[in-house]
Amino acid sequence: MVVTAKLRVALLLSLVSALVASGAWLATSDGLPPHPTPHRDGVLIKYHGTESRGVLPLGPDRLPGAPEPFRKYVKKELHRVWTILGHYPNCKTSPEIFVHAIRTDGFALGGEITRPRGSHCEGGGGVAYVWAIRKGQWKPVIATQDEWPCDRLERFGVPSEIGVTQCYDGAQVVPYDHP
Repeated sequence: MVVTAKLRVALLLSLVSALVASGAWLATSDGLPPHPTPHRDGVLIKYHGTESRGVLPLGPDRLPGAPEPFRKYVKKELHRVWTILGHYPNCKTSPEIFVHAIRTDGFALGGEITRPRGSHCEGGGGVAYVWAIRKGQWKPVIATQDEWPCDRLERFGVPSEIGVTQCYDGAQVVPYDHP
């Protein structure tokens, strides 16, 4: 029996149609989640308004509920930037760290800016950060002025619930979902 090219195409299309209709083409999963789901004990805290903005002096009304080591990191970083600005008194409130959300088990999302405060103290741009605990210390693990890089988010296991819902995969912006 000779099978022509048209007959092969028709048979192949019939097979594909039957698989799609039956849903068998979806049966490629082993039933496991797409990535391991680590057990996390952290509590998610989302900030809105002035409580989200860390400035000097860092009072108790700023970043309420944040773990004390994170508050210490923020205060140290604000002092570091103030020192870079020349430690002028009018520049003390120029550096600002804003936090959108923090997971008390070691992840936070926010950024850092400097605001104009008179002579010697001009404002500058800013940067968005994902902070995480690494080797027992809070530190920035990803910094950007653009979209979050997918490979870095995945490398650090950044949970999307802190506010990262999309990322750049090198070619396009795609949805990001990680526990």
